[in-house]
Amino acid sequence: MQDPQLSTSSTSPGTEEDLWVFRDGRNSVAGSVLLRDLQDSLRNVLDNPQHKKSVLTTLIQSGELESALADVDSPAVCRIAELTSALADLYLGGDSAPVRELAGSLDGSTIPRELVTSPPEGFSYYALHPLDFASAVGGIADSPRPVAVVGIRSIGTTLSAVVTAALKKQSVPAQRVTVRPTGHPYDRVTQLTTEQVRWVNQCLEHSGRFLIVDEGPGRSGSTFLSVAEALVQAGVPAERIVLLGSVEPDLNELRARDAAARWHLFRFLKCGPTSYSRFGTHTYIGGGDWRKVLLHDPAGWPACWPQMERLKFLSPDGTAFFKFEGLGKFGETVQQRARLLADSGFGCPLDDAEEDGFILYKALTPGPLPSSKTSLEVLERIARYCAFRASEFRSKNCGSTLLAEMVAFNAQQEFGIGLNYQVEVLASGDLIFCDARMQPHEWIRNGEGIILKTDATTHGDDHFFPGPCDIAWDLAGTAVEWNLSSDAMEFLLLRFRELTGIDVAKRISIFILGYAVFRMAFCKMASGTAKGTADEFRLRKAYFHYRQRATEYLPSCSSVNSSRLRLG
Repeated sequence: MQDPQLSTSSTSPGTEEDLWVFRDGRNSVAGSVLLRDLQDSLRNVLDNPQHKKSVLTTLIQSGELESALADVDSPAVCRIAELTSALADLYLGGDSAPVRELAGSLDGSTIPRELVTSPPEGFSYYALHPLDFASAVGGIADSPRPVAVVGIRSIGTTLSAVVTAALKKQSVPAQRVTVRPTGHPYDRVTQLTTEQVRWVNQCLEHSGRFLIVDEGPGRSGSTFLSVAEALVQAGVPAERIVLLGSVEPDLNELRARDAAARWHLFRFLKCGPTSYSRFGTHTYIGGGDWRKVLLHDPAGWPACWPQMERLKFLSPDGTAFFKFEGLGKFGETVQQRARLLADSGFGCPLDDAEEDGFILYKALTPGPLPSSKTSLEVLERIARYCAFRASEFRSKNCGSTLLAEMVAFNAQQEFGIGLNYQVEVLASGDLIFCDARMQPHEWIRNGEGIILKTDATTHGDDHFFPGPCDIAWDLAGTAVEWNLSSDAMEFLLLRFRELTGIDVAKRISIFILGYAVFRMAFCKMASGTAKGTADEFRLRKAYFHYRQRATEYLPSCSSVNSSRLRLG
């Protein structure tokens, strides 16, 4: 990524590929903490090995720790890898004895002081379930020849363990390793270690087949391709290599160099969402289809990025909807937030999440609040809501400059100007898990007339910006999304200060600019994925709206006057 502060002006606004909307979710965590958390989860599993949800949570934890250890070539990775494999076997119905034995040996493990982890995106955001991959191996288990499974770290670590266990259950000899491709996202490179090359040769001697496992492919396809081509370079015939992923790629849209020609050399096997068969009689309302149910007039539908929406279903009787909120510890954290919001009277009532990561929310029939009615009642409710989040949803993460860098970079790409020092304010303040979705259609009244916030648990903690940041982000989002007048904005900030003692008035302008710049970039990138659809039109319209809002604040937050702005 080019340094946002050093970007030079170009002659026209950046394309969607030039903009920055995804944040780096990697965190530096004490190795002892990761090991202790894993051991705590293991105790729950061993107390009740039949409790599938606990086993799955612990399996994902073990895979995360294994991946982090493998990244730093720690000797401890071997034992944790055995544990991940044993947990995968237990999850698929195997014996708990190997897990018990390995759990008892962890106290002697030497774990690095600091490890870098990142959320497994498929398990956290995209309703990817390990059982889908376990079911998919039937497509290659038609031969007794051994299979060498190569998991792509991070999430491919857990998936490789599940796939290997599933193959063994079908009497197919299988072993696994994991790799970490590096380099530019559109041009990944995979380097096999000397030990991995030796492992490849041993598999070849036994006429083995090779199965590369990961979520995706994503926008480029280069991650899968880099691993497959590394195997070819090590002597594996291309026809023996199968790529196992969750998305059937449009080869013409892949961003990697010569992607279509390279991809055709290998067989791709797509796993299906078999684990969500319980929703067969429900109405699908993901991908923006919720608008058909809640907002009947398409002319008033808000823009959305369909591919990035959470998986959602409406019950046959219309009284409840199920939303994927995440597997493992991530899903448990989201459920805790949802429960706290509901108990406080700010969120919708819910039931506990199932093993598949879906939370049941009770459907509320009243529609969203119209954005034109920014009454004192609405502003008071929003001020109290933001005060509640500022108090209850504090983040333990360390501060980061990424949010400020993103805003500066996107402003440079889109408008051709550099922002002055004020942008650094975005990196200061107490870190909160903000709502990050303050649009009017996200607010509703229940049957008693109480204003509730929907979709309030994950957007401030997903793989998009802002990530944990100052609560001023949500106050700024309110100003932009509700098109607040200066008087309405003054009232909102005053009530928030009275409730919390926090005065954001002096920094609200830079946060409004930051919010508008991010939403501008988000909508522009999203529009490139929705070509030829009504959502492309909505996203382009939203892009221009946020772009205009950004231009209103750029002169006061940059080193140039408005006459030098590149308005497109």
